[in-house]
Amino acid sequence: MHQYGQQVWGSVELGSEVNITTDNSTFGFSVDGLQYSFDIPAGSYMTSRNRHESELVQIMTETAEHLSLPVQFRLGGIHDDEKLNVLILEHLDKSKEYVLDGFGGSAVDTIFGEVRFNLAPRN
Repeated sequence: MHQYGQQVWGSVELGSEVNITTDNSTFGFSVDGLQYSFDIPAGSYMTSRNRHESELVQIMTETAEHLSLPVQFRLGGIHDDEKLNVLILEHLDKSKEYVLDGFGGSAVDTIFGEVRFNLAPRN
C-alpha cells in the first residue's frame, strides 16, 4: 500500500484569502469517467503558507467526506520561480492508479485552474 493515492495538482495560487460566492461555488471532476460535482459554501476562506493550512481545503474535504466522494483534498506547495499553494485532489484508494480529470464548474478558475501535475500512487 502506498502512502499517497493518485493525485492531481492544480495550478491556481490559493492566496491568503479566497472568496467563494454563488457565482463561483460549484466544483466538478471525474474519476475513471464517473462525474462528481458539489457546491462549496459561500464565504471567505483563509490560507496560510506559514502554517500550511487552508480553510478552503478543509471545507472541501469535509464536503467530500459527507458526500462519500472517492477523493480527498489537500494543500500542496509548489516551488518553481515562485512559491504557490495549490489545491490537490487525491484518490482515497492508494493501491492503484485512477484517471482524475474533467475539472469544471464555476469555481474551477478560482480554486484549481489547469492540471499542473498528475502523480501515480507513491510513498
